[in-house]
Formats: sequence, structure tokens, C-alpha cells
Amino acid sequence: MKKFRSILLMLVLPSLVFAQKNKPVAPVLPMDAETNLVSYNGVVDATGVTQKEMYARAIKWVKEYYPIPSSVFQVQDSINMKIVCKGKFDAKRTLKNGTQQTGERILYNLTIQFKEGRYKYEITKVLIQGATSIAIEKYFDENDPAAEDHFATLTSVDENLTNIANSLKTRMEQPSVKVKKDEW
Repeated sequence: MKKFRSILLMLVLPSLVFAQKNKPVAPVLPMDAETNLVSYNGVVDATGVTQKEMYARAIKWVKEYYPIPSSVFQVQDSINMKIVCKGKFDAKRTLKNGTQQTGERILYNLTIQFKEGRYKYEITKVLIQGATSIAIEKYFDENDPAAEDHFATLTSVDENLTNIANSLKTRMEQPSVKVKKDEW
């Protein structure tokens, strides 16, 4: 039995010593099929809710979600039922020791449009802010020497943009004005 273990150890040990480090793999983010750019979007059913009410709910969400809403609003068009916001956040990355570190600043556009009984949201133009902003798609290069760090940024971007979309959806389910019950 000892001889078997020794032989097995001699066979396995060299392969462990010479094993190559696995190449990091890019996270999967939603991409627009036509443009090949990162794009989070959806059409959400809101049967029984008017365009005007959905517009009011979305305005209220922007005012609650963003610390300084006036800095993100680009378009508030109640005639054409369209809201456009330019948002930003700092990506986070987890270091090997487990601590969180602030990474690059990420910029994005959020467009919300309304029709009777449904609304559409699109998060597009995702950029990494720097001296000159670059498209987030540059971070998908697996041959980049900084690929592991870039993939951590992409993962953080995915989490943040998914959270934004989910927060919007949750708020859009709630009336824009709370109806007070009769006080007796």
C-alpha cells in the first residue's frame, strides 16, 4: 500500500508543480445583438396603469434613488413620455485578502419610455471614466495583462446595473402618491 501511495504521489506531484494558472474568464453581461455593446433593457407589463401614472412613478424613483437627482436628469418629457438620466457609480473589486476596494468610475445612460400598460427601460452607453472615457467592452479582452482586474470590474458593473433595473421595477409597482385613508 505504501508503495502504491509513493508511486501515485510521484505521478501526481509533477503535474501539480507544472500546472498552468487558469486563464481568467470574462463574466457574461447582456449585449445588444446589433451593436455588440453592453445593454440592459426590458419591456415591463403594467396592465391597468396609465402612461401618466407610470411617468410619475419613474420620476419619483429617480428622486429617491439618486442622491442628487437634478444632476442625473437629462430629459423629462411628459409629452412624449420619456425620461433620460446619466448616472454614475464606482465599481468595487474584492482583493485577494477579501477586502473591498473602490475601482473605476462607471458612467451610463438610463432611458425610460412609457406606453399604456407598459414601460421600457434601457441602460446603455456604459463607459469607464478617465482622462478620456472608454467603452466598457474594452474590458472583455482575455489576453489583456490586467484581465483579472478588468473582469472584477465587469462583475461589479453587472451587479450595479442589475440592481438599478430591479430597483426601478420594484418602484414602478408602487403608486406615485399614497392614498390616505379616511381619518375617523
